[in-house]
Amino acid sequence: MNRVFYKDKGVASVIGTLFALLLIVTLISAFMTQYVPVYMKTNEAQHDSQIIYSLSQMKTFIDLLVATDQVNYSLSVNVPMGASGIPIFAPSTPSQITVSIASNVTNITIFNKGKYILEDNSTGYVQIYALNSYYPQEKIIYVNGAIVRNNVNYNTSTIFVGPGFSIQNTSKGYILNYYIYNIVGMPGSNTGTNTESLGISLLGITRNTYTNTSSFKYVNITINKTYNYADTLAAWYYSQSLLYGYNGEYLLVNNNEITFENVTVVNVITSYLMINMESS
Repeated sequence: MNRVFYKDKGVASVIGTLFALLLIVTLISAFMTQYVPVYMKTNEAQHDSQIIYSLSQMKTFIDLLVATDQVNYSLSVNVPMGASGIPIFAPSTPSQITVSIASNVTNITIFNKGKYILEDNSTGYVQIYALNSYYPQEKIIYVNGAIVRNNVNYNTSTIFVGPGFSIQNTSKGYILNYYIYNIVGMPGSNTGTNTESLGISLLGITRNTYTNTSSFKYVNITINKTYNYADTLAAWYYSQSLLYGYNGEYLLVNNNEITFENVTVVNVITSYLMINMESS
């Protein structure tokens, strides 16, 4: 009887240990499947908002430099690259930052009396690609003065902040003001979770006015179709033009292009920006 008693006692100890392990595994499983995804999704969403804030800050600085003609003035903006994770259970989510000097991103054309009065285009962009695992992956892009938020999972884009653009309705006709931002310098790309610092310098500004008393035949703005936000940006120009009081009868939108008729004055302000990743 004593031997059976001690044997049963040993079995009970093993069973108790197994139940304890089962409880631990259940708790860890619940933590991994319930808490971690919610926590990480919130962190990644907050990180995307931080990226937008950083690029919005950069845009504000650049616009102030251009408005006040602060040529050769330099500054830097920090961009958080990673969404914080949970040690052991979930690593930090990285991002990829790209500074591009690609040409012909957006284009403006003034046509009148059978000839082109102006053909000019913006170059370059800054893009942060949030490589999210729980929240939808997004590309936050600074391009020609605009900030575009591109949802990679659904291939949709929204204009978070519009580019430099305005229309005035005067007694002498419509005046269109258009800003071109050209990014020059060394292109580069980096992926990681550390904070990236962007160095920015305004190298120069040119201001040109094109006038036609009988109005230009058309002024055309085209966004390169290579970029999937092209149609969205063209639609932004259209809706913004109507808000400025431009007569919709003189507007034509064709996917990535928008055409303005009956414009008498076009002011084109072109800035040249040096933007570099300081860690490169």
